[in-house]
Amino acid sequence: MAEQVAAEIVARGLTRVMLWGHSSGAAPAIETARRLTERGVRVTRVFIGAQLLGTADERGAAVAELTALGDAEIAARLTADSGYTELAELNEAHAEHIGAAYRHDCVAAHRYLRAALQSAPPKLAAPLTVVVAADDPHTAGATERHRDWLLLADQVELHELTDGGHYFPRTRPAEAARAVLRSAVPLATS
Repeated sequence: MAEQVAAEIVARGLTRVMLWGHSSGAAPAIETARRLTERGVRVTRVFIGAQLLGTADERGAAVAELTALGDAEIAARLTADSGYTELAELNEAHAEHIGAAYRHDCVAAHRYLRAALQSAPPKLAAPLTVVVAADDPHTAGATERHRDWLLLADQVELHELTDGGHYFPRTRPAEAARAVLRSAVPLATS
């Protein structure tokens, strides 16, 4: 996915971008930033939403758990945990398809980040902002643990929303947008 996104950004002629990766999207955002930098696109910031780096063992355990679950089980958990109640309204085949896609994305992200934890790649040139909601149990301890991302970037900042849960871009869109806008640098007019 990172290759496809990087190629599309380059094809559009963009020379300066910021990237957002939410939860399991953190891994493709980081890899996309690497690939864009290699192609001469200036990545001014990478935002990591609702994700802490964790440990290689935690990443491995998450892969094992997800691969042991069936598609229907994953879809049921998403319905219960995410607040996406509309998932319960889908027919069984569609819900299972979403469960399989979720597993695929999460397992790929866990494996990417586990590999980075086991053998740190070169650090990103771009600063990294970790954006979390204070009430998200998945990012408990972010005040200290956000610094773990220093393994992958020289500059790491934390932006904590008062609330909004794990899916705060959906529940608190204005606050999530402010996290990005406070880092945006206006382009010079020509």
